[in-house]
Amino acid sequence: MSSYMELIKFEYKKIFKKRSTVIILIIGIILTVISSVGTLLGNYYIEGEVFEGNYEGMKKDRAYKRRLSGREINADLLSEAIEAYSRIPFTEGIYHNTEEYQKYARPYNEIYGIIRKVYDIDNIRQLGSIPREKLYDFYAVRQRVVEKIIENTAMNDREKENSIILSRKVKTPFIYSYIDGYQRFITQMNTTAIIICFICIICISPLFAGEYAEGMDGLVFSAKYGKSKMIYAKIITGITFTILISLLFTFVTYLTVMPIFGWDGSGTPIQQYLPFTIDPFTFGQVAMLYSIMILGGNILSSAITMALSAKLKSPFLVLVIMTAITIVPGFINVSENVLWLYHLIKLIPVKMFNLGNIIDVYSIDIFGLILRPYELIIIFAFIAGIALLPLAYRCFKNHK
Repeated sequence: MSSYMELIKFEYKKIFKKRSTVIILIIGIILTVISSVGTLLGNYYIEGEVFEGNYEGMKKDRAYKRRLSGREINADLLSEAIEAYSRIPFTEGIYHNTEEYQKYARPYNEIYGIIRKVYDIDNIRQLGSIPREKLYDFYAVRQRVVEKIIENTAMNDREKENSIILSRKVKTPFIYSYIDGYQRFITQMNTTAIIICFICIICISPLFAGEYAEGMDGLVFSAKYGKSKMIYAKIITGITFTILISLLFTFVTYLTVMPIFGWDGSGTPIQQYLPFTIDPFTFGQVAMLYSIMILGGNILSSAITMALSAKLKSPFLVLVIMTAITIVPGFINVSENVLWLYHLIKLIPVKMFNLGNIIDVYSIDIFGLILRPYELIIIFAFIAGIALLPLAYRCFKNHK
């Protein structure tokens, strides 16, 4: 065991003794921090004029939302929001700079967003067309919309049945809470995931291929543990490096976003933000699940990188191929009508970084086993990642 630890320590020293590694990590952290608070930079403009600073606007909205926190989302709260918005004078275009909006309606902005989605209205003028009795029927209306969305998909009957059963497990009524901290964290994690991915690709590409490029492969193989423990040490280094970088940047994102935006809302149902989500998850659970899914995607990406690094003789070529694998799929969208392909493309590492894998209404029937997209992705990421490691081992060991 001690010999393994020494070899792993040696591999880590090789990674971190490169100035480029330190520079990449510093740049990555700076990009993560800036993008995490990017929405607070600058000003909010209306008709070409500064209305308020984005940071000041966030603090104002936070104060408004916290005043409503703890209240049940029911007919009374919905009616208050509609009444507040009815005070806004009729105007073509933007109404956010009106005194009536700022004084009466702005505190209910998030409630208005929920009403728009559930009752399918396009603008504030249609709020008055919602009958009072339908407000009392809010949760039934929402559930009907959810089930209609499910029925209109291309899923088979078993998949639809599973999604509907799952959607009925969502606990109601919802208790309103300030959620902007978790909302921002979840949104930002997509960018953070890509930053993690590129850092790992750049740092791991030379793990095996660097030995070829520097003419050190012969020396490695002539060493006592060159064809056994040293290869295992490289693989362990690649995987643990990915895990550590993923954890580091996830915590950097969390500890940048939450103290600024607010720690509230971990126990709030995700349906307050995304009303038609079918899983009975809270924001805290979604944040944890999303972080695990991103970790799985990055482990798979690093496993592919190591396999290519062991097979190819140029770290640069590995970097080019992995950059293409990471960037190109982001421009490919598959129709939901072709479900097998729609689910298949989500097994590409960069596609695993999409929050939609958690909030989709889809269930997947795999030979009688029903899985949700995020379950399939996490299982596949870890199994495929582990399966690629022996390939990297054999490719490097059998190198001549």
